[in-house]
Amino acid sequence: MANENDKILVHICCAACFSYLHKVLSAENYDVVAIFYNPQTHGKAEYLRRLKDVESYCKENNVELIVPEYNVQEFFKPILPMQDKNSIKYIGDKKRWRTKRCQKCYSLILTQLVSYALENSIKIITTSLLVTPYKDHDEIWNIGLELERENNVRFYYKDFRKGYWSGRNYARSHKMCIPLYCGCVYSSEEGILE
Repeated sequence: MANENDKILVHICCAACFSYLHKVLSAENYDVVAIFYNPQTHGKAEYLRRLKDVESYCKENNVELIVPEYNVQEFFKPILPMQDKNSIKYIGDKKRWRTKRCQKCYSLILTQLVSYALENSIKIITTSLLVTPYKDHDEIWNIGLELERENNVRFYYKDFRKGYWSGRNYARSHKMCIPLYCGCVYSSEEGILE
């Protein structure tokens, strides 16, 4: 349980997942500051659709929101060599490609989360990626702990997956979008969620 007014910087993937996470963190007395950093989101229209719902949720629930500039190249730069057959980093196996691609994405998001936390003097971080059952929690946790060791921040881990359907139901009842894929172009091609 947090001390009253302990700030926590929370990465938001979508309003559905964040609605549950925010409820839990608020009940634990955290002062939540949110950041919508998602360069992996495929298509500016999809990005803006998700952002609109996040802004609406944050405004309605009095949550401070940070929105860095959308730059999809931040996502593609580290993973493109893995798809280049002429690169030593090339990965031809589909399962391994997906695993490595997601690792790079988690690392990018959490590294930027740490940067924003340090810039804003916030000592605790977490992510709404921990709400979805479609993410590799062990990998997210490992990256979070590594960043915690390297920086002066604490990575707050809890298995929030039990709130996945609660968040989706919240989004439905508030006429918010429910993402049909994780975010990147590859996930949109690989299949839909739910």
